[in-house]
Amino acid sequence: MKNSKMVIFISLVLLLVVFLPLNVFSQGKSIELRLAHMFPVGASSHKHIEQWANKIAADSNGRLTIRIFPVGTLIAPPEMYPSLAKGVADLGFAFRYKPEGYGIGVTFPFIMGAPDTVTATRVFDDLWKKFPKQMAEEWKEVKILYLTASMPQYLIARKTLRRLEDIKGLQMRVPSREMGDVMKDLGATPVYMSTPDFMIGIEKGTVDGAVLIFEAIPDNKLGGRIKYVITDSLGVPTPVGVFMNKDSFNSLPADLQKVIENSCEWGKEDMIRYWSAGYENAKKYCQTEGIELISLSPEERTQFNTIIERNRDKVGADLDAKGYPGTEIVRFIRERAAHYAR
Repeated sequence: MKNSKMVIFISLVLLLVVFLPLNVFSQGKSIELRLAHMFPVGASSHKHIEQWANKIAADSNGRLTIRIFPVGTLIAPPEMYPSLAKGVADLGFAFRYKPEGYGIGVTFPFIMGAPDTVTATRVFDDLWKKFPKQMAEEWKEVKILYLTASMPQYLIARKTLRRLEDIKGLQMRVPSREMGDVMKDLGATPVYMSTPDFMIGIEKGTVDGAVLIFEAIPDNKLGGRIKYVITDSLGVPTPVGVFMNKDSFNSLPADLQKVIENSCEWGKEDMIRYWSAGYENAKKYCQTEGIELISLSPEERTQFNTIIERNRDKVGADLDAKGYPGTEIVRFIRERAAHYAR
């Protein structure tokens, strides 16, 4: 009799193992994802991603945790997108630098002519609605969680830089070929490098300045290493955001996939807040560190903007030649930026 009861008990256990969904048995297991990003520890962008990771852990009741690898320690910034697509990390938070497979997007840090983070993000969202196939094609290797604009790019330098005339002959770090063309038009010598490489270059004196987002000045503690900032914008870089290796996402249980997807709108809004607050923090930092913030005269501003817009038209024509609707995109960006300004 006892043997019969034991056989029945074992049979029931086996039935449960066979027929219950596998994820029932994984409910108590914690899964760790690795997130690589390019920003310094202590920067507002790093704080943002820490808060997003904390939200994921809380919303999953601790079943999903994110280990953060900052400032390029796991993946160098220029390699972020291709490395993430290959699975070197599960998540990435960065700009995209390389043009491979990114014909339209690589030009955005230059052609997104909007005055601030909020406006540029609205324009970028409108671009996705207007050109959904072209935009999605450029991110097909990964799963996008959220993307936003960052903040205006400025000219910064350790040597005197109060007028456009002063830029002639300077070695200026640039993030892209398009921005390099503008530096050439202004009489500078462009040097392509990532932001972390620029920090080494400015320390050693191998470069004189850079085209850099405003917040990078306090984030990288450039006080004492640069002295001048021209605060006439070269555009608001976009996109920067969080994207995920597709296999990493697909391997998660459905409920944890939902946790990540439900966090995306919160993450996007939180990042916009951080970028916007970062602009004011950068102003205060420059004032504290004795870094001069210079506005061009109306005459020089007209000259400056003419050079920028001429180069944006050139970028549109170059994209047209490659089969993209480049001229239409440049025109659309101008129209939408003007719309939101009104």
